[in-house]
Amino acid sequence: MDRSAYAGWIPLACIMAAICLVAISAIVWVTSPNWGLHNAIAPSRDVGVIPTVPSKPSPLITPDRIEIPKIGTDAAVFAIPTAADGALDPPIDPRQVGWWDGGVRPGSPKGTAIITSHINYAGVAGALARIGLLNPGDAVYIYGINAAKTVKAKYTITGVRSYYKTALPYKEIFDQKSVGRVALVTCGGPFDQATGNYLENIVVFAVPA
Repeated sequence: MDRSAYAGWIPLACIMAAICLVAISAIVWVTSPNWGLHNAIAPSRDVGVIPTVPSKPSPLITPDRIEIPKIGTDAAVFAIPTAADGALDPPIDPRQVGWWDGGVRPGSPKGTAIITSHINYAGVAGALARIGLLNPGDAVYIYGINAAKTVKAKYTITGVRSYYKTALPYKEIFDQKSVGRVALVTCGGPFDQATGNYLENIVVFAVPA
């Protein structure tokens, strides 16, 4: 479903407007109206690689916090389901992050764990707004519950990608049969004053360190 016609009445946010699962694939449309914070906080970049080789094992966790020291991120993570209409919306508070519980959990040996947030909302920059500035080798720490205990798992960035929303390779990004990995997703790239939306999605891939 093309949600672009609705962008005008979704205020001040970068949202995942549709993730429709069909045979473990996804269709994603992201809108991100302006709130004056669009000056290269998530610039267009293509560096590093998308992980395709199995990495070292990591604890399987239900995430509740993410920390990215390089960009000053320390945010609570909340499970976000796929709604009946196929929509997946991050928490309204941009300082919080959503983990798509319809996919795998971080630490799964197969599949992509999706973590996303608004780029900004009501004048507040999102927790993942600056992920486009990350580089391969940068650290990401994901905290969560494993066997009733809190676990801290370290991940390493492997690649950063910028995708125009109209050409988003959703099957690759949301692949639930890939090697175990995490994908951090927000909006970024050029800002379209005419529509009030960022034109791209920024996707950062990471694997257990």
